[in-house]
Amino acid sequence: MQPVVWIVIAVVVIVIVVVVVLLLARRGRVVARANEHRAQRIREDAHNDELATREREAEAMRVRADADRAKAEAQQAQVDAERLQRAGADKQADAERMRSDVDGRLRRADQLDPNVDTDRRE
Repeated sequence: MQPVVWIVIAVVVIVIVVVVVLLLARRGRVVARANEHRAQRIREDAHNDELATREREAEAMRVRADADRAKAEAQQAQVDAERLQRAGADKQADAERMRSDVDGRLRRADQLDPNVDTDRRE
């Protein structure tokens, strides 16, 4: 073969190699841009999800605080109920003592009154 043919073949091979290299480089840039856009979308989604997560965490804290407050109020109501129960028992005991005192005084009055038959009552 003549050297011109070899030169043409060499030039064609070099052109093919250059075209392949350029196509691969371009494809790499296109893939890199696509990956960059996907990464940006993922970051935006993650940021939105982070905001939603923080809102849920804040709501959970509010609910826990409400539950704690309700529990404290229930405990206070229990203490108040026990205090009122004791006060009611004390008043009942005072009333019973007063009733006993009144009954005793009435019996004493009946014993002193000559018009009352105390033997028949007992």
